[in-house]
Amino acid sequence: MSIKVSVIMAAYNGEAHIEESVRSILGQTFKNFEFIIVDDGSTDGTVDKIQQIDDPRLRIVRQSNQGQTSALIAAIQQAKGDLIARLDDDDCSLPDRLLRQVEFMNANPKVNLCGTRFIEKYGENLLPQRVYFAESNTEIKKVISFYNPFAHSSVMFRRDAYSKVGGYDKNFTICMDYDLWLRLMDVGEVYNINEVFTVIRLHKNSASMKQERLKTLESIEIRSRAYRKFRGNILLTGFYIFKSIVGLMAPSIVKRLPS
Repeated sequence: MSIKVSVIMAAYNGEAHIEESVRSILGQTFKNFEFIIVDDGSTDGTVDKIQQIDDPRLRIVRQSNQGQTSALIAAIQQAKGDLIARLDDDDCSLPDRLLRQVEFMNANPKVNLCGTRFIEKYGENLLPQRVYFAESNTEIKKVISFYNPFAHSSVMFRRDAYSKVGGYDKNFTICMDYDLWLRLMDVGEVYNINEVFTVIRLHKNSASMKQERLKTLESIEIRSRAYRKFRGNILLTGFYIFKSIVGLMAPSIVKRLPS
């Protein structure tokens, strides 16, 4: 039987949470998948943690430290499934996640990108997602110039559509997902399932938190491109871009204030 889904993960110094993340995929009710983890030059016990898990669907690829975008590209180059599912090395998927997404993608051939609702985890506390939820293709087109409406760890997309638009762009270090979604929207529809299937862990050591300035700069570029592509509310788009610029300038402004 051919593999239906390739789950991909880019791992870097994730020993604290990676076992929980990996087991959340291996415990899925949907069974026809492979799980490709690219270790991006970890210097802690990440690889040891993974190697202790015995499952034939799990495959580890090791590379020197080249960044998450490079690791994700390497993972997809190894993938055999028609569908690609993503998970970060500190997030988790609920047991029916793959099943529901595969069912949805099978039933909706025009959709080439499918996310889900998620909950946020701070330490041991679980809270609803703070990002405004947009479900349909029409809704997502209206808001994608304001913010990224997909959690990277929640998505599943078609491998042929990914290849058609050129895949992840190495020019983006943090917002490689946001950029990819825009290009996938050129060749098909997108959707978010209105059920929680993903747990996003938020902590100070995450890549996006460590590189907040770079994330902001990349997101401004993508928001501008999204507005040119889909229009939407120019006032709200401008507000979010202005808010991001102020956030970048804030440290400099504070330094200039009289003591």
